[in-house]
Amino acid sequence: MNTTIPRAAGCAAAVALLVTACGPGGSAAAPAASSNFSTAQVTTAPGTKPISSLTWSGDYRAPYAEDPVKTADYPEETILGNVCEPLIRVAADYSMHPGIAASWSQPDAEHVVVDLDPRARFSDGQPVTTDDVVYSLARNMDPQVASNYADSYNDVASIKATGPAQVTVTLTKPDYVFVRTLGTLGAAVVEKAFAVKAGSDFGNADTGVVCAGPYTIQSFDGTNQMVLKRDPNYWDPSHAGKADTVTFKFLGDPSALANALTSGAVQGAFDLQASTVSQLSRASGGKLYVGGEGSTTQNVDLVVSDFAGGLADARTRQALSMAIDRAGIAKTIYSGAADPLYAVAGPGFWQGNPAESVYRAAYNQLAKGPDLAGATSLVKQAGASGKQVTIAYAAGTPSQAQLAQVLQQTGQAIGLNVKIIGLPDQQYGNLFTDPKARAAYDGFLTINYMEYPEAQSMYASYATATGAQNFNGYANTAVQQDLDAAQAANDPTTRAQAVLKAQAVLGQDLPWIPIVAPRALLFQSHEVTGAPLTFSYMDNAWVTAIGAP
Repeated sequence: MNTTIPRAAGCAAAVALLVTACGPGGSAAAPAASSNFSTAQVTTAPGTKPISSLTWSGDYRAPYAEDPVKTADYPEETILGNVCEPLIRVAADYSMHPGIAASWSQPDAEHVVVDLDPRARFSDGQPVTTDDVVYSLARNMDPQVASNYADSYNDVASIKATGPAQVTVTLTKPDYVFVRTLGTLGAAVVEKAFAVKAGSDFGNADTGVVCAGPYTIQSFDGTNQMVLKRDPNYWDPSHAGKADTVTFKFLGDPSALANALTSGAVQGAFDLQASTVSQLSRASGGKLYVGGEGSTTQNVDLVVSDFAGGLADARTRQALSMAIDRAGIAKTIYSGAADPLYAVAGPGFWQGNPAESVYRAAYNQLAKGPDLAGATSLVKQAGASGKQVTIAYAAGTPSQAQLAQVLQQTGQAIGLNVKIIGLPDQQYGNLFTDPKARAAYDGFLTINYMEYPEAQSMYASYATATGAQNFNGYANTAVQQDLDAAQAANDPTTRAQAVLKAQAVLGQDLPWIPIVAPRALLFQSHEVTGAPLTFSYMDNAWVTAIGAP
């Protein structure tokens, strides 16, 4: 999972605070982005011809390192899966397919058995061995490595070679969710001999990595661009890249990125800001793809950081959630490229799931407009009238600043005294890693996501004892038991039913308050095609699908 520092977004100066511009429960008059492809379409048209070079957005900053497990954030997860492939490939529809793992099975709830493809080779020609795979997975459990995927291995008891080309992961408890980790950078395979020799320099720009993906890193200046080169000896010809080189550009300013895309200097980008929709919709050299509801796993939430402060009483949290005009926020601040979110694991986590109807039925019950009168009454019942609630946000992100202002006015409208504090990016980022940094605030805004659509994993990340995003020490025995039961369920409907029990409790306890879910925004030049339209590009070798039309 990921909690990311949001990149700067262009400010829509005409946006007024919703409670002023729209009135409670109303919708803003801002133009709305419209979805222009169906949820059944998961990629653009296939690329069929080779190209000499491709230039793509590497997102809002350069990667901090080339080591695939060091940082789970947009730049690293957009790029490094093309170099260091995970054991299992994930297609655009999130289905899992053979890669370095030729096959895998789960003979019982506590063992995952992986058989390696004997053809798999690293970029230096050395074969991928069970020793490499055991080492690569076990790195996530080594505190010295400090893997961003460490929490995904919380329930792993051992990782051992159980045959000449077989590795078995033994789990500490029944778990049918862990296998999804094998399709993330948390299961990226690195060459052990190279990594051990490199030591602490492994993944640094000067030392690099040796992996088994279809591309290698040709150059990286650490700031402006990283260039990948197609491996001419890649071991799987059916998955080889079509572009000889891929240059990733890092443009933190959304306006600068939009200009680069419009001019053709950059040929494509994922994860675009809503502020670019208007300009890119008119671009003649390419097409802006706008997804529908549930087209990503991204979620914008208010994280309660302290249960002892202004949001201590659950009724106060319920009141604030009850008063939020989610539809107005989605239309105004996100230009319609977002949907109101009524549970943290919304449609992006279960749309297309075999148990979708089960999730949908429960979700529809949560979809309600703002109720200021009811919220005001709850605040009074909680004895919270006039109490100060301090909310932090990323000052460098205008959309967050606007959202914070809306929450401030919303809180004041129901009797709370909401104080909002904008933080510089580095200080804001510390909220996610340092308890002392968030001690001064009752809550803070976040843009969150999971690499794969699994509601159990999203909730477990912040509502269980070992969740990496349990920033507030939330503990509820019933929630823990329900999420454990969901983790142990192989049947999708059984898992969904357990998740929804936990979701119902979380909807009352509200350790996180869901606000909106951004939609997928992809721009692709007419010169190329093949990019995925889903969030599946994260952690995978998606570049191989892109070529000339």
